[in-house]
Amino acid sequence: MRLFALALFVAYSSRLFAEENLASKIVRLSLNQNEPAVVKLGTRGITTLEFPSKIEAIDGYGFSVNPVPDGPDLFQISFNKGTNFLSLKATREGVEGNLTVVLEGKVYSLFCKCVPDPSFVVIFEGRAEKAASNPRDVLSQSKQASPARLLGFLDKVKAFPSLKVSAPEMFQNMDIAEPNSDSSLDGLTITLRRVIRDNSLDSLGFEVDLANKGNKDFLYDPESFGVRVGDEVYQESVSDAGGLVPAGKAQTAFFVVTGTASGSRNDLAVTNKFAVVLRQVTWEMDPHRKVTTEWHEPPDTIPTAQSGWHEPSLPGANDGSTPTPPSDVTKKSSGRSRGHRKKGAISASKEVTAQPSGTSKVAKQ
Repeated sequence: MRLFALALFVAYSSRLFAEENLASKIVRLSLNQNEPAVVKLGTRGITTLEFPSKIEAIDGYGFSVNPVPDGPDLFQISFNKGTNFLSLKATREGVEGNLTVVLEGKVYSLFCKCVPDPSFVVIFEGRAEKAASNPRDVLSQSKQASPARLLGFLDKVKAFPSLKVSAPEMFQNMDIAEPNSDSSLDGLTITLRRVIRDNSLDSLGFEVDLANKGNKDFLYDPESFGVRVGDEVYQESVSDAGGLVPAGKAQTAFFVVTGTASGSRNDLAVTNKFAVVLRQVTWEMDPHRKVTTEWHEPPDTIPTAQSGWHEPSLPGANDGSTPTPPSDVTKKSSGRSRGHRKKGAISASKEVTAQPSGTSKVAKQ
């Protein structure tokens, strides 16, 4: 019975894994005249590209309807005039080339390359169509980008140097780039070591080195990482960072960017020129404000007697006896509140001497 249950579990897990891999074969990309779209092709099957409007013209070197075997042609193309789709296939392994497509009088560039895991369908969308209007699509995107899966992806990014040797199949369907680009921010040198994209999560994982070459510690908000691509800024969804880089030291930080601020897909390629966004935390003291070590209780916290009210006599006292002096009550009350006063003194000191002020900055290239 246990063997049957185990076999059923393995079969179910394998089916889910296969369905997830097949789902990643359908890719949605946004059209952008400022950046070529990357199209992954194969040699054993076709990849169909769908556009939001009719194709007015296409042009590219190495694209042929009937390529000659072992000839100079790089890709086979199938296209009918007046339609909004075309199909591509690589003629041999490792080929690359660019294809120009004209839509509504605008020119777009496609970078086509042959890879082991090609896409089946690539659907190009306009910016207005990127937001998911179908509730099922919204739920599907939320499920794909669950916190557990994002944390698992972050662990893969952190362990990439060892996993690429021990378990390279984990990154088989992921795009990886190592730009090693440097930027600076107030004495802090930021080196972007690695970018990994998991298309099934629509997420990119970043590994950055933070080197403090100044003579003061560099404080930053560990949850403020993000990247700027053109005019768009994409904030992190999860990160692993310390928040402090001591003077003269260096540290490594990891973070993941998922989707866009509106909840739609970002479809960012790892070949983008990323500018790292980081919020520095500075601690400032007001030089005109004096800090005293003696604590004074605010006057409105001391109990005061209401007008026309007389304190009752102690039990067993005569009617004409003198009531208990208010000063005794004040002393008892002061004795009970010493612990609260100590806390108040510490809080006041922190509020005066350390006032954090955060500012968002983009590292200069």
